[in-house]
Amino acid sequence: MIFKYSSELINGPVRPATVIFLTYGPGSLKDRPELASFRLTVQQLLATNSFKGDYLETLPLYFPERENWLVLVGLGPNETLSANHLLEAAATAANTLTTLALREALIAVPILAKFTQSQAMELCVLGARLGAEVRYSYKTQSDQPVNAIKTLTFWNAEHLAAIAKPKTVISRAQTVAEAQIQARRLTDLPANHLDPSSMAEIAVTVAKRSVLNVTVWDENQIEAEGAGGLLAVGQGSSRPPRLVILEYPGTARGSKTVVLVGKGITFDSGGLSLKVADSMAQMKTDMAGAAVVLAILEALPFLKTTHKVIGILPLAENMPSATAYRPGDVISTLSGQTVEIVNTDAEGRLILADALTLAQRYQPDYIIDVATLTGACLVALGERCAGLFSDNEFLRNGLLRAGQLVGENYWPLPLLNEYDEDLKSDLADFKQMSSRSGGAIMAALFLRRFIRSNVAWAHLDICGTARKNRKSPSGPEGASGFGVATILKFLFSF
Repeated sequence: MIFKYSSELINGPVRPATVIFLTYGPGSLKDRPELASFRLTVQQLLATNSFKGDYLETLPLYFPERENWLVLVGLGPNETLSANHLLEAAATAANTLTTLALREALIAVPILAKFTQSQAMELCVLGARLGAEVRYSYKTQSDQPVNAIKTLTFWNAEHLAAIAKPKTVISRAQTVAEAQIQARRLTDLPANHLDPSSMAEIAVTVAKRSVLNVTVWDENQIEAEGAGGLLAVGQGSSRPPRLVILEYPGTARGSKTVVLVGKGITFDSGGLSLKVADSMAQMKTDMAGAAVVLAILEALPFLKTTHKVIGILPLAENMPSATAYRPGDVISTLSGQTVEIVNTDAEGRLILADALTLAQRYQPDYIIDVATLTGACLVALGERCAGLFSDNEFLRNGLLRAGQLVGENYWPLPLLNEYDEDLKSDLADFKQMSSRSGGAIMAALFLRRFIRSNVAWAHLDICGTARKNRKSPSGPEGASGFGVATILKFLFSF
């Protein structure tokens, strides 16, 4: 798909379709130069209530004398407008263009009080690209649309809201969208098509075609290094664990070092603490954190952040067998600390413990881990908001702000020291978990035990947001790629 920029008058060259976004209520037509050749038509529609501008309300109109479509998409009231609303509206526009079998269109970037014109354009590009995604299918007869969109041109009125380097804004937003789509595709792969070894091979392929350095630990090196958490989780599967390290060098001296850690359980049966059948059906999604980190590292050579960024992917398959680790076992982690196993279905924190210990060898300024870690976070925050844990104000506020700008929701949850006592063990340095109460907090507190006190760290629990259980304009049911856009936005914020 080709994305272009134009500042030509909207009634200039005739295009197959023009997309215009309208808010609801008085003043929706004020200062709208993109309506130059459609104003009378739109005024009549609004006057007769044929179109109101309600959120995601869509009206395609055909003008036979011009052989041109006008697609109106509602944004809803100005006061409730959010980044996610604009992103989903742009995705709705792309869905409509696909339905109309149009290969080319002009999208007028709206001028909105809540966003700079650069931010609005970025959200329109993100939404349009995500909405135009064709999800891979294993069906022998595909039901995907035949006519895919080929070219989208994004227009803005420069005399009202100039954008510095608009072509760069479009290019960068498209790269972010492609990274999110890559994370979705990886996460959606069935577990019989993606295991720790094959995901490590994908990471190597990604590194070879860019400036990334890559290191892969096999099960022998994992054991030799003493990464007992990752080794224990993977030992029940016939497909052994891997640990992947990807390094992006950055483009400037004196920049920061950021380590991203992504949980990579390519399938989670729960191990000997077996999940019930309904809970197991989508456990291929349990490597979504690793997919997010890999997609971010793949995008960085094109976006060229100044910072050095390291991605660490602990990869394992959690299966029950005669060789599986057991409740009651005591394992030694890469940090040297010992852990008493309570439940083998709380495996993610064990592989992250080793990865977080490894992350600190790089003397990072910041560590961010991304993980589908606890069902408790899903219960607490639902499917449209991720949990964010951090004692570092800069990290916490920076990630919250980045999420707001790209339409991803996070809620800060507490790292309560009072709960720390519940992890005490009579056999080991501490237990892997305690009761189910406060499960998301307990998991984060467990991870914090592997972080030195002087290291800035944030934990993103994306258990609820990693997968869409219902279709939306920006994507079908399945993996969401949640977290890619937020972390990339954050990396370019300092």
